[in-house]
Amino acid sequence: AVASSIRLPFLSYECPADVDPQLSDTAAYPDLTRMGTVTTPVTDVIRKMGDEYGWKHIIIISGERGQYKALADERMQKFKDLGFTSEYKSAEEADWQSIQTVMSEIKESTKGKNRVVFFIGTERLFRKLICASITEGLQKGIAWVTEGTWRHEWWTKTDHAAPQHRQWLTEDGSDSHLRNAFAEFKKSWDEYDINVEVTRASLQKDYATAQKDALFSVEGSESYHDAHRKWHTVYRKILQDRGYYDIFFFDANGDLIYSVYKESDYATNFKATGNGPWKDSGLGNAFEAAMASPDKVHYIDWKPYGPSGDAPAAFFATGIKDKDGVLVGVYSIQLPPEFERSIEELQPQCELQIMAEAFEGAVNVAGLGRPTDEDLEKPLDCFKSHSAKSLSALIDDHLRTGYPAGNTANQVADPYYDIKSHAVDATCAIAKTVEHLYKTKGYSIQQIQKPDEEVYTEFKRYMKHELDFRGASGRVKFSGNNRRNTLSVKQVRQGKEVQVGLVHLNGTISWIGNGTSNASWAQEPADPPDKFKYWLVLQIGIPSLIFCCTCMASLHFGMKRARERSGGKKEKELQFGFADSSNQASNKASGSAGTGSQDIVGV
Repeated sequence: AVASSIRLPFLSYECPADVDPQLSDTAAYPDLTRMGTVTTPVTDVIRKMGDEYGWKHIIIISGERGQYKALADERMQKFKDLGFTSEYKSAEEADWQSIQTVMSEIKESTKGKNRVVFFIGTERLFRKLICASITEGLQKGIAWVTEGTWRHEWWTKTDHAAPQHRQWLTEDGSDSHLRNAFAEFKKSWDEYDINVEVTRASLQKDYATAQKDALFSVEGSESYHDAHRKWHTVYRKILQDRGYYDIFFFDANGDLIYSVYKESDYATNFKATGNGPWKDSGLGNAFEAAMASPDKVHYIDWKPYGPSGDAPAAFFATGIKDKDGVLVGVYSIQLPPEFERSIEELQPQCELQIMAEAFEGAVNVAGLGRPTDEDLEKPLDCFKSHSAKSLSALIDDHLRTGYPAGNTANQVADPYYDIKSHAVDATCAIAKTVEHLYKTKGYSIQQIQKPDEEVYTEFKRYMKHELDFRGASGRVKFSGNNRRNTLSVKQVRQGKEVQVGLVHLNGTISWIGNGTSNASWAQEPADPPDKFKYWLVLQIGIPSLIFCCTCMASLHFGMKRARERSGGKKEKELQFGFADSSNQASNKASGSAGTGSQDIVGV
C-alpha cells in the first residue's frame, strides 16, 4: 500500500517465495517483486533422500501456528503425495516448556525409527529445539531439514540478537551524529556551573522526575536545556526502535551527562575512583571497560541494578572519540529485563560445541546465491569489469574490512553470505528498468523521478515480465512476483556447511560427489523388551521352579529309599528262600542216595 501510494516499486532482496505463498499473488500484491529464490523443489530433494535412506515419516515443526500453519499444511500435503506419512507440531518461541514437550514427544514416538524433522521458523526457535533435543535426552543424529537462507553457520555462534546490538554500537560509536550530540551535551554540562556538584544536583532536580523519558524540555536559560530539546527526541526514538531500556552518555570524568530514561543514576558519577553511588554497578563496570578499551564493544552480564529497582540489567558500552580520534567519553545502552539471552547461556547442557554435534548432518535447500560454475567467471551485465566470482570476493572483503577499508562503522561481522549478491543485482534491476524507461520508452528523467500512473505501471510491467540479465547471484528474471533460480543443497559435515548438490531450473537434481551422507544420522534407541514380563518370571517362575525341583528331589530320594528298603527285604527273603531250598535239596539228595532215585531241585 505504501509503495503504490507514492508510486515506488518494491523490490525485496530476499523474502523467499515459499515462506509466504500469498505474496506470489500478483493481483493481491501488484507492487511487490522479490529476489528470494523459489524453494518449492525442496520436497523433491527430500523424496530423493527418502528413497535412498528408507525414510517413511517426516515430522514438521514450526513456530507460532498463526504465522506458519498454511506453509506447514502445504508441505505436509506434498510429503503425503510423495508417499511419506507426516505430522505437524508447533511451539511458541518464548515458551521453553512447550519446546521441551515437542522434543520429548518426538523421542517417545520415534523409538527404533529414523527421525526426519522439517523445520519452519526462526533461528532462535531452531536453536532452542536443538537444545531441547539435548536436554530431553534424544539420541544425536536427527536428520534436520530446512529451506531458505540462514545466517552463515549460525549453529556455531550465539543468538543473532547480541551481535546485532554490537553492530549497532559499533556503527553509533563512529557516527557523526553521536559525536555532535555528545559535544553539545558535554559543552553545556561544563558551562552549567563551575562547581560540578551543583551541576549534578540541579540537573537531577530538573530531569530525574516521574515523567522519565517523556520529559522533553525544561525551562531555563542554560544551554543544557537547548541541547536536551534538540537531541532527546533523536535518542528516545533510537531507544524505542531498538528496544533498549536506556541510553547513556558519560564524559571522561565518569559523569553521566545524559540518559534517555533518567532514573536515579542520571547526573551521578561512575568512575571507579569517584564518589558516585553506582560506580560499582554493572553500568560502572561498562564505563570502566569502555574507557580502558574504547575501540571495542564491551558486554556486562546480567545482575541487579539499583536505579532500575534492582531489576536484572545488562549493558553494552563503547568509547566515543572526537573528530581528531581523541577519547572523550563513553556511549552505553541498557538492555531491557525481557531481553532474552541465547539458549546456550541459559542451559548448561547446550554448549555451542554440543549443539553443533547435535546438528551434524543437517540439510538445507536454498537459493545458490551465485551463478553455476560454468557462468561464474563470465562478465556481468551491470559491472563490466567484474565477473560474479571477482565481485563476490570484493563484497566479502568490504563486509570484513568496511568501506573504505578500515571503516568500522559499516563492517559486517556476521553476514548472510547467500544473499549478499541480491542487493547488488537489485540495484542493477532498478538501473536496467530506468534505462528501459528512458531509452526505449522515451520518458524523461523528471517523469521517471516523479512517475505518474502510466510510468509507474510500465516500470512494474517491465521488471516483472521482460527484465532479464546475468547477475552476481545468477540469472535475474522474474515470473510475476517471484524469481526462479538454481537451488543449492548443503549439509553440515564436521561442523561446516558443505555444498552437496544442485537443483536446476528444469527440476533435475545433480549431486556433488556422493551427495548427502547418512553417516551422522541415527535412530532413536528402542526400549528393551518389556521388563514387566521378565520381572514376573523372576518373581513367580524362579521360586516355582525351585519349589518344583525341591519336590521332585524329595520324591526322587524318597522313592530311592523306598526301593532300597523294599529291595533289602526281598533280598533277605531271597536269601532265606534259597537257603531253605538248598537245605531241602540237600536233604532230598541225602535221602535219595538210600533209595537209588535222583531228584534235582533248582531255585
